[in-house]
Amino acid sequence: MKRKFMMVVLAGLFLVGTWQTVLAKKWQPYQFKGNERFEYEVISWEDEEEKEALYILDIKELEEDIFEVTYITKGTLKKEELGMETAYGLWGSYGVSLNALILNPFHYIYFQEMDLEVGEKMSFWGAGLIKVIEKEEIAGREGFVCQLFQTRKDKEELAAEWIVDPELAMPLRSKVFKKEQVESEAELIKYRRY
Repeated sequence: MKRKFMMVVLAGLFLVGTWQTVLAKKWQPYQFKGNERFEYEVISWEDEEEKEALYILDIKELEEDIFEVTYITKGTLKKEELGMETAYGLWGSYGVSLNALILNPFHYIYFQEMDLEVGEKMSFWGAGLIKVIEKEEIAGREGFVCQLFQTRKDKEELAAEWIVDPELAMPLRSKVFKKEQVESEAELIKYRRY
């Protein structure tokens, strides 16, 4: 009788674990659907100076399997700043384009194997630890708050934070931290499908 009871309990635990795995979502960054538009407000702080820009990624299907992709960077520059930055897009001349501030291509691999579920944690080969801490709503969409912690000088520090909606190809919000201070932030202000 005990053995039969234990088998039923183990089978039940297995089924619950399997069901939770099925329910957990994974995020595949950059898997665009097409006929969609992302608009981000991007803020960067450099030497205590705040810089703002608008970044728009617009993807429209022209004909079957052919898409027109438009990138728009909009911001203001002082007259003395009109130069290389004007040609390459805001902040492009500094080696970092605005889209890299939204999701650094080196970070997106973290998400391909991670279950998006509040309370989930995943360590990445000494590169850091990602924790899914809660859900938050941005621009009318709900996403998982994912924080990347890295160890520096034997201290765990928050390095980045993303709010991820598994249904979208880009995060709802992205923050990059330096010495526990926000260095840059990109937040989705509008998303629409055509």
